Amino acid sequence: MNIKEMLELFDSKDVVAEWDRRDELKIRFNGLKDTTLATYQKEMESMDEFKEGILKPSHGVTFININIFVQYLRWKDANLYRTKKIPLDEVLKGVKSC
Repeated sequence: MNIKEMLELFDSKDVVAEWDRRDELKIRFNGLKDTTLATYQKEMESMDEFKEGILKPSHGVTFININIFVQYLRWKDANLYRTKKIPLDEVLKGVKSC
């Protein structure tokens, strides 16, 4: 499942929870692999725009903000194969809120 398919799947569902644990997020985004999620999480943690979307209250517990994760996916999708990255605010122009 690619990023566009995951976003379409997400947009078709009503989101009740604001934060998900990693296992719940993998269920919400059907087909998301452990290694892919770990890569996305590390990249989110390293970027000022997205690092507030990760909470680690203890060693074994991680929460990911769903709306920030979707913003990250939209940014990642818009910048696929680009050497000069498009800023997040430009990517989110005209996109409905989650």
